[in-house]
Parts: sequence; C-alpha cells; structure tokens
Amino acid sequence: MAKKNPMKTNNLYNYSSLVQKMILYNLRIIFANKFIWFLAGSIVFYLGLSVIYVFSQDVSAMSELYGVFLFSGILLVFYPSVFGIQNDQDARTLEILFGIPNYRYKVWLVRIILIFVLAFLIMLVFTFLTTVLIVKFQFVKVTVQVMIPVLFLGMMSFMLSTVIRNGNGTAVVMIIFGIFFMILEDPLRKSQWNVFLNPFDPAWDVSETTWAIITLKNRIILITGTILFLLAALFNLQKREKFM
Repeated sequence: MAKKNPMKTNNLYNYSSLVQKMILYNLRIIFANKFIWFLAGSIVFYLGLSVIYVFSQDVSAMSELYGVFLFSGILLVFYPSVFGIQNDQDARTLEILFGIPNYRYKVWLVRIILIFVLAFLIMLVFTFLTTVLIVKFQFVKVTVQVMIPVLFLGMMSFMLSTVIRNGNGTAVVMIIFGIFFMILEDPLRKSQWNVFLNPFDPAWDVSETTWAIITLKNRIILITGTILFLLAALFNLQKREKFM
C-alpha cells in the first residue's frame, strides 16, 4: 500500500487554508460599508413586488417577473462593483494591494468573482421562492438569464470605476447609462443590442425562431462585453501611478 506523502498533504492543507482565509477576508470587505443597505433594498424590492403578484389575478406573466429579478440583481452588484476601488483607497489598503505580485489575479479577480457568485446564489433563492409561492417555472434557467445582463452591467461598473476612480462619479455614469437604455427600450425591443432585452417577452410580430436567434445573439454580445470589461479593468489596475 502506498504511503501518503506528509509534505504534499501539508502543502495542500496550507493552500486550502490560504484560499479559505482569502475568501473570508474578501467577503468581509464586500459586506462592509453600505453593501448591506443595497442587499436589504434588493430583498425589500423583491418581497414587495412578490406580495403584489401574490394578490394579482395574472401571476403567470414571466415577462414581468423577469424585470423584478433583473432590478434585484442589479441592486446586489451595484455597490461592490462601483465603490470597491474607492473603498480600498479610503481604507488606505490600495497601496498594500498593489505591492502583491500578480495583483490583478490574486486580489480583485477573487473579489469580483465572489461578488457575482454571491449575487447568483441570492438570485437563485429569489427565483426558487417565486416558483414555490407564486408561479411554476424553471428557476435555474431564469436565474442564468437574469445574471447575464447583471454580469454585463456589474462588470461595466467595475471597469468604469478603474477609469473614473471615484465611486460617486461611476454611479452617476452608470445611472445615466441605465436611463439612456431604458429610454431606448421600446425602439430596441426587437434588437440584439438591447441590454435590457427580456427573453421571456417576445415581440408579437416576431416568430419564435427569430426571437430565439435575437436572444441568443444578445446573450453572446453581453457575455463578450462582460469579458472585455473584465480584461480592461484588470489592465487598468496595473497602472499603479493612476491610483497612488
């Protein structure tokens, strides 16, 4: 029988312990400051509209529920993605983080992944509760569809925060961007470029096949944009002189 290598076991334990400590540390940072208020706002918004739908005569419209989930998801990722860099600056930890080798991969990449994993899990709870209490639907599929634009907007916020380097300024830009696309929502209703495109609310004059193609292209565009925003943000974070 082969004996276990104690050195290898010890290294594995140390690595797993380090990963666990890093995750817990970043979770404390994410939940610090005003994030708890955005989390509470997301929960209150979801519960408030859910109560309305419970007493509504038509609770089968997935198109309306999608809007509730989307706004709740945006609230979850808005604060940590917009104010994360500024919070590090205010806490005077940014210079320390820049001193860590491969800074962008070991610190902020972990944190941004945790933000969206946390948002996904919370949204999964929201959609599951809705399918139990209000109307039956494939809650995992709906959660994935909701998270794609949430990821896009959250990563755009993160990228802009590395350019503007001010949370309030980034928030203003994102709000203007959101209002702009809300105004264009009707003209872009059948467009693959609509950030807020609702895959569960097809246009009446579009066939199911065409709508499926439009939705697929829209999701590919949003996912591609998300990746590009992440890479741009991580690249900007290498320019230490811009943040010091």
